[in-house]
Amino acid sequence: MKICHFIASSLFGGAEKVVINLCNEMSKDNEVVLITFDKYENLKNISSDVSVYTFKEFKRYNIFALLKLLKLINKIDPDIINSHGAKATRIIYNIQNRINCPFVGTKHNARRGKIFNKINNIISVSNDSKKSVLSKNVKVIYNGVEPIEVISSIKNEIFTILAVGRLDKIKGFDKLIESCGRLKFPFLLEIVGDGKEKSYLEELILKYNLEDSVKLLGFREDIPQIMKNAHLVVTSSYSEGFSLVMVESLFYANLFISTKVSGATEILDDRFLFDIKDMGSKIEDIYQNYDIYKKLFKNLQDKVKKKLLLSNIALEYIDLYQKILEEKK
Repeated sequence: MKICHFIASSLFGGAEKVVINLCNEMSKDNEVVLITFDKYENLKNISSDVSVYTFKEFKRYNIFALLKLLKLINKIDPDIINSHGAKATRIIYNIQNRINCPFVGTKHNARRGKIFNKINNIISVSNDSKKSVLSKNVKVIYNGVEPIEVISSIKNEIFTILAVGRLDKIKGFDKLIESCGRLKFPFLLEIVGDGKEKSYLEELILKYNLEDSVKLLGFREDIPQIMKNAHLVVTSSYSEGFSLVMVESLFYANLFISTKVSGATEILDDRFLFDIKDMGSKIEDIYQNYDIYKKLFKNLQDKVKKKLLLSNIALEYIDLYQKILEEKK
């Protein structure tokens, strides 16, 4: 099968990483093409088996850019196109009548995306995301990872809290810093990621005199090892689709907790969920009862790991593609 993935983003975050992971996995048994607005330097982890075409970012109704994209797609001549996100899906929808294959759009969050109410085939990364679409023709497929080996013997001596994500207001890192600033025990908070909120977060760290306790690590590629070294991984987001950080934590972290966002409420039980206003007290409780929480989380990891393996997730995508192609016949 020749599969074309399209993501209209010039930012590299969780959704983009998910797409690259899917391309790499699918390319083991299929011919895979990725079309993206992203930069080549953000695609260094893409498999050499994946053909990559990059476009300069354009608006979804730019007729000249749409015609250029249409020409490329028809030259590639895929069996199916999988668009990722609302913008990419709108772009493909605009030219679908001149493309010789079906397409499916993947909705990566639970926010409103009206375009998904107009297309025939939809993948949603969570049940919450599915509820945001009026169509009943929605297949829920979670995000997954291909686990790697990490060293388990290294661990930071001081109680280390880790957060990972784009430095954006929606991630709630400001509230995490404020909550940690009120903790009654020694800690180290490490935040991995880059983004427009960096300067503001640096100001908060100075405001609360947390220069020795809170570190902004920037972009890192050794996240699995950093997770393994930390005592606790925290997602403090106001909104998520199906957090790749959560999936990675289920494979690598000693313990993970999250706000009650989409995806997390479907995988975690209440012991690992919290309201953002209660974040500090939740972390305090975990510190006081760490071994109990860690054992409970280990039991959860053992239950859910298999269904979040990237190989199994990719097979769900392929199965859906095949059904769509059969229906076309």
